[in-house]
Amino acid sequence: MKGEPSRVAVIDEREVFRDVRFLAALRALAERQERSYSEVEKEARDCLDELAVRPADRYLDWVAALARFMYTRSFEPAFDVNTEALDELRELSRTHPMVFLWSHKSHLDGFVFTRTLYDAGFRPQPLIFAGVNMNFAGFGALARHSGAIFLRRSFKDDEVYKVVLKYFIDYLASQRVPLSWSIEGTRSRTGKLLRPKLGLIHWVMDAYKRASIEDALFVPVAISFDQIPEMDDYIAMQHGVPKRKESLKWFLDYIAGMKASYGKVYVRFAEPIALSDVVPAAGDVAEGTQVQKLAFEICSRIERSIPITLTDLVTLVLLAANGRALDAGQIWHQAGDIVRLIERWRLPKVDNLRLGGVEDLRQTLQSLSETGLLQCFAEGASPVYVITPGRQLAAAYYRNTIVHYFLEGALAEVALAASVGDGAKDGFELELMRLRDLLKFEFSFKSKGEFLDNAIGYLDERYPDWRTCPGVLPEGAAPLFGQSILRSFIEAYWILAGMLVRRGWRPVTADEETALIDGALALGREMLLRQEISTEAALSRPLFASAMRLARHRRLLDAGDAAIRLRREAFAADVRRTLAAINVLQDIYDGPLDGFPMPEPGDSRSIA
Repeated sequence: MKGEPSRVAVIDEREVFRDVRFLAALRALAERQERSYSEVEKEARDCLDELAVRPADRYLDWVAALARFMYTRSFEPAFDVNTEALDELRELSRTHPMVFLWSHKSHLDGFVFTRTLYDAGFRPQPLIFAGVNMNFAGFGALARHSGAIFLRRSFKDDEVYKVVLKYFIDYLASQRVPLSWSIEGTRSRTGKLLRPKLGLIHWVMDAYKRASIEDALFVPVAISFDQIPEMDDYIAMQHGVPKRKESLKWFLDYIAGMKASYGKVYVRFAEPIALSDVVPAAGDVAEGTQVQKLAFEICSRIERSIPITLTDLVTLVLLAANGRALDAGQIWHQAGDIVRLIERWRLPKVDNLRLGGVEDLRQTLQSLSETGLLQCFAEGASPVYVITPGRQLAAAYYRNTIVHYFLEGALAEVALAASVGDGAKDGFELELMRLRDLLKFEFSFKSKGEFLDNAIGYLDERYPDWRTCPGVLPEGAAPLFGQSILRSFIEAYWILAGMLVRRGWRPVTADEETALIDGALALGREMLLRQEISTEAALSRPLFASAMRLARHRRLLDAGDAAIRLRREAFAADVRRTLAAINVLQDIYDGPLDGFPMPEPGDSRSIA
């Protein structure tokens, strides 16, 4: 509207070449590399052209319109946003430079973020750091002029580019323009929030410090969806299919492919963190740098802001059933205890996630059946639902978006099952810490003391008599999380552990690791057919990669000593013990549901 301030920041990257510190850095670099200054300067100007961004209102309007056109093809027109928090941020932005760091689940995330702030009248619109892979013909120029800064994926050996980027970020900091990017660096293909990429946070924090800007605010943003449009691609990539290269054709195909109804988009702005704040030490980064602590605190606030949806809850329940079909009443019966926990713990949730919301559940089951995640069999006594064969990885994706809320409870249940009958006074605590160590590369845990307190607190609340119960759990109390959340991870570890044991003492070199993961995928398919494992969700390259990180940490790959075979066997025993405990929980869970007998499931559990 005429007379209103511009929505975009005024940026002129050429100001970087007026910075005497930058020119001195180029001269010093030319001397170190024994090159002429003119050659280095030309290369620097080319690098700056790559980074250049000249946002204009009309381009931002076009991108905002494109964003709405894209997401409304499959999602409801109105985002579900915590508007009060956004209103507060808009006021704070008048006096504080801001950095928005958002979770990355879909190609839509950047468009959703842009459109959310655009609709809220946020001025100026944050500049977005994006991967250079999105700078393809037909889109790159539009994105650049609406505020996208395209970064190279890797530049650790390019000293000129690093110098240019450093001083370009210094320039942006000095202008106090709002910035944004995905803290994960790439999309999560498994649903879990990935470990944060620290590089760009480090660069921006250093730039603020050099400019003596202490009032900068880092804003965590959680973006989530009822269903994800790229799910077929994510399943394929977890099975080893290469990622499709971005191009104009790819982009048009992506938009054209959005035909199904995927529900709502949720945007949550968490409490910002001031640069001047002392960031508390997170569990696994207690001794980390300020950058690490800040990054993990941002991720923690993103996780704590993700609203739990009915899709998440349905997949959590049906994965617990491990291939067994349930009707809507049974699903809600199992989900009811979880919803009660959600309400008691005051976890974030969507509006239709409530006790007594059976009709909302039926609508969700219908929607998930229409998009192919679930199969509905309606020719018997009552309609029953099961995860569609080949779609367990998709179901695990939605479950994984909320596992952080229930992780301590899941490990507590498995540790309890593993410790029953061993006679040790502190057997439960030992088992709990063993599991924590086994999954240390899979999840970010709180400090050991807080983790233990929360796990015991969960058991005390859910199973008050657990300490004196003669069995695993008190009679009539079914496990909620242990077998549902942890089975796919542990079965993936079981596959890799078996491969390492069969290698005996032979090392696994760095060049062989990719082939070993390929072999694990193939062996896992065979084990699934033999019913030696029971979930397709274990057949995932990211899960095998995490297991490989753990194996490397435990010196199970190429340690080059005679004891490697014994360590591999000990690792396999560790995983086997965990899988046996999960199967104990499965036996308890597979009892009659809702007070009436049900058909007994086939013996398709993992052999452990």
